[in-house]
Amino acid sequence: MTIQQLINTLEQKVQQLQHTYSSRLEEKIFTKFDRTLFSESRQTVAFYFAEINKTLEKIKSLDLTEINYYLFMTNHLLKQCHALSETLSRKNNRFIERQSQTSLLKKAHHDIHKLPPRERLEKYYEALEQLNHLYQQQRDLIRTETLPENQQKAIRLAEGYKHRRQKCQEAIELLEEYLAFKEEQNSKNNSEK
Repeated sequence: MTIQQLINTLEQKVQQLQHTYSSRLEEKIFTKFDRTLFSESRQTVAFYFAEINKTLEKIKSLDLTEINYYLFMTNHLLKQCHALSETLSRKNNRFIERQSQTSLLKKAHHDIHKLPPRERLEKYYEALEQLNHLYQQQRDLIRTETLPENQQKAIRLAEGYKHRRQKCQEAIELLEEYLAFKEEQNSKNNSEK
């Protein structure tokens, strides 16, 4: 591969990466990057792409005799792209994971009401355990999140999970009372026979 082909390949990879995350350019990243990769941390996605493009331009302007410097700068560019891509995809995966957990809970909630009381009680306990887990996740996120709007979102979600957890606990208590009553009724009916 010639140096020009290498530069063209790098340019295409950078463009693909920018295209992938083009809708998130104004998003601020709170990951602390290595100072050798980016000049500043806690900047927008657009800022990091500008720095990646500066590195690419520097590679394009190098003298053909500076092969070792080409290798060094190419490696630097790849590390920049990898660090940014890794951070953005990790953030994206957390969001998708939270969304799918919430939708699974909603679906399970509707199906539970069709079950017989004993099975429903088991499902309620499972749902309560899941809600406790989700509530704790949001509480942890509130403590670690530095961006105020993300912190507020985590607080709202935590409150929602707390409320749903309380409703689930009430449903468990009600169902247990109902099952105890039915058990008592069955015992009376059996003793009368």
